[in-house]
Amino acid sequence: MKLEELQNIISKKISDVITVNHINVYDYTAQHENHATFEGNYHLSMTLVSPDFEGMTLIKRHQLVYKALDEYMHGEIHALTMKTLTPEEYKKSQQ
Repeated sequence: MKLEELQNIISKKISDVITVNHINVYDYTAQHENHATFEGNYHLSMTLVSPDFEGMTLIKRHQLVYKALDEYMHGEIHALTMKTLTPEEYKKSQQ
């Protein structure tokens, strides 16, 4: 699967379950291509901003995202790091 296609799927799957103010999915797969265990799956980093995260713990936020992407976490996506922020947290991080 091409990266752009996977990025679109990720955005769609996540927006099906939460309100998305901002999402950015970055590919850092190239940093792992020389590893002996590399099997070609994507290594991704994501920044996700949603008002739905208000009052949720970091673990609950991540669980929500992993649940939305579950079918891709066992195939196309090898690793996913994420920042899950409320709009206020995101605003503060940009200052």
